[in-house]
Amino acid sequence: MIFGRRRGVVAALAVVGSALASGIALAQEAPPLQDESPSPLHSLAKGLGFATDVGPPPDFVQQSRPTEPQAEVPVFTPPDEPPGKPKTAKEIEAIGGDLESIAKRHEALLATFPPAAKAAAADKKAKSKRKSPGAGAPPL
Repeated sequence: MIFGRRRGVVAALAVVGSALASGIALAQEAPPLQDESPSPLHSLAKGLGFATDVGPPPDFVQQSRPTEPQAEVPVFTPPDEPPGKPKTAKEIEAIGGDLESIAKRHEALLATFPPAAKAAAADKKAKSKRKSPGAGAPPL
């Protein structure tokens, strides 16, 4: 034999599985069936207890649904341009200055908090040890 018995069984299961998967994919694209008999696969699954019949939705659900189908939303459309004009270089520098002043104010506030002051001092001490020339060099 070219293939072992196990390989043949695995190959057969793979073929059956892919056939079922393609059928499921096609069934998802199909419109829902109205007043038709279910497929043989559905009947078999229902007989084994893996499927049920779906009843009509309640009235409040039917009333909340739109009467006409909604238009599809395109996926890859570019967004609208933001309103207003672009900032000039001076305006950008002014914003940068404002952000720097806010950062300094926050750092000063953080330094008054005792655990943060300890952590900042430990961080400065660790950085100074790393920057020293002989601290990280391997011995010769």
